[in-house]
Amino acid sequence: MTPKSDKEFLFEVGQQIRKFRKKRGMALKDLAEAVGMEASNLSVIENGKSNPQLLTYIKIAAALELPANELFDFPFNYQEYTQVYTPRKHKV
Repeated sequence: MTPKSDKEFLFEVGQQIRKFRKKRGMALKDLAEAVGMEASNLSVIENGKSNPQLLTYIKIAAALELPANELFDFPFNYQEYTQVYTPRKHKV
């Protein structure tokens, strides 16, 4: 699947994390412990229900002994991506 929204993108990243975790024979709690988070929080990330900070992805990749870009290695067509960034206006 090529993600076309934020929700789909986060789901795909979560699936990548799960795939690599299982490939390494790690339980959810093992990876969570290696990253320094609760297993329930990691589960939410794997299910695409959370948009963690970049550093969290870096910690996950490090715990999986992967380059971080591996977590984002799936088909993505920026021209089809439907989410448009709208800057927030700050009150002065």
